[in-house]
Amino acid sequence: MGGDDWSFLDEECAKLEKKGGKKGGGGGRRRGGQGDGGHRARAVDDGLQNNDGKVDEGAGLDEWSALDDELARIERKGKGGGGDVTPAREDPRRERRDPSPPSATPPSSQRPQQQQEPPKKEIPPPTEENPATIAAKMAERAARFANDASTRAEHAASNAADLKSRLGPPTPAPAKSNKPITTAEERDTAVNEPDTAVVDEDERVLAGHMVGTCESMCPDAERADRERNREIELFERIEPNDPSVSNAQLCVKKFSRIVDNPHCSSIRTRAALDKTCAHLYGLLGGRCDYPDGDVSLLKRSNFLWDRLRSVRQDMGLTGLLCGEWAATRLEEMARFAIAAEYLLCENVATSSKPDGHNSHLHIEQLGKTLTTLNAVYDETDEGERSPSEKFQHRAEMTCYSLLLRMDDHGPFRASAAQFLRIVRSAPVHIQRSNEVQFALDVRAAYAENNAPAFFALVKSKRCSYLQACLLHKYFDALRLRSLECVNAVMNKSPLPMETVAKDVLFEESVDVATQLCESCGLSVTKNEGESAWLRVKESGFVAPAVGTSVSRRRERWVERKAPAIKSANMFRWQALITGKVGV
Repeated sequence: MGGDDWSFLDEECAKLEKKGGKKGGGGGRRRGGQGDGGHRARAVDDGLQNNDGKVDEGAGLDEWSALDDELARIERKGKGGGGDVTPAREDPRRERRDPSPPSATPPSSQRPQQQQEPPKKEIPPPTEENPATIAAKMAERAARFANDASTRAEHAASNAADLKSRLGPPTPAPAKSNKPITTAEERDTAVNEPDTAVVDEDERVLAGHMVGTCESMCPDAERADRERNREIELFERIEPNDPSVSNAQLCVKKFSRIVDNPHCSSIRTRAALDKTCAHLYGLLGGRCDYPDGDVSLLKRSNFLWDRLRSVRQDMGLTGLLCGEWAATRLEEMARFAIAAEYLLCENVATSSKPDGHNSHLHIEQLGKTLTTLNAVYDETDEGERSPSEKFQHRAEMTCYSLLLRMDDHGPFRASAAQFLRIVRSAPVHIQRSNEVQFALDVRAAYAENNAPAFFALVKSKRCSYLQACLLHKYFDALRLRSLECVNAVMNKSPLPMETVAKDVLFEESVDVATQLCESCGLSVTKNEGESAWLRVKESGFVAPAVGTSVSRRRERWVERKAPAIKSANMFRWQALITGKVGV
């Protein structure tokens, strides 16, 4: 406690001394410490006697009792506030003295004020439950848990039986040779060879992943829900005008983001995924340009884009993103996406036509497909002792990954670091392949703004149809760079637009070349009966804003490489997707 509390105590002692009329009488309690005998002597000397002539101890002792109570209160206050308080001393006089008679009770002003504690609420004792009721509840809970455990056990047994039936008998482990090791070469061979059994590829892939049990292209529950909500797409309908009726041969599982753990009955098996891919690619037909009145390629492509994304999702859930089968499925998806991106370049979605082809989202999903495919290649190579040679199209797909990341494409960002990472992660024989070397040559010409070398490579036989489809999105960017360079370094002599279109822009149409120059703010003069001329350096080059430049269009250089039957006007979709032509 601080000094203020003890000062208050000293003041009380001084009051008692004045009242007793003797010097030192009040301080004996704290300083003298004479105990009970000294206090009795002072009480007699002070003349504290009652009517019977006896010493009235209660009159003096009640004063000191109030002081003791005050001291105890200060000590309790110090314990609650954290201050230093002198420990309380017990007063032996309280135990010896008798309680004061009623007539000697001091006035209420001299009695200490004691706080009365509020009455405590009595808590009723807990009622004892009947033992028979407790036993019944425990039996009911045990039965419920037993039913849940048996249901889970049956579900796990059915999944294990289905997996065992699809995997077939296990591959036996190679028998160990009992021949003793005699030479150092045999000892090294025995140490290097792993002592493990040969595990089937399907069993290795499915370990630790979900096992799909849906054998159809679309789970029954999803098909029933979409029929109830009238969400059946055009290619899934039995009747073209009825969006509420479909069947298992037409309905295909729709892509949806996973919120909770999906049930195994909603995930397709490998056989169902093969059937789904074959059905989807069959919807493309034999044309790339459909006449009016028929279903356009845009609607077919949008349907396939969503359903193939769902196929890739099921492959990831079941752990099938490994091995030659997964690589084949992803390669087919990549080839379709590359061809569709070029063929739909004239149907890009705009503010006036929001239902058009979303090129940015399409390129993003193509990049994810190629990234997943590259991971499949690397994971398979790491699980084998020597570099894998069974992926015949790995060089082709690596080339596509490099060409896609030469430059940005809208929100899809690319960098030189990503380009170099793909090259360095590929095996040596892939880096030396013709496809990868072609991608490196094209990247060098594009980085140097060398339009003649770039377009010469596109026209050459080294460039396949799908490679030209990927490079097509860089044509206009490189043409704008060439036009800016000509306007900066050439003299002020006017140039004929035929020369500009052929040697600068590498454009076969003079009208398109003229429109491109005008969109960049350059001066183009047109005389009656004469060709147009480009006025170099009369105005500065300004990069065209979005929507003001010449829109993307098909190029004859790319069309000449298409895998089509010219006489019948047919497009060989199946051969292109499987990698037989155009790669």
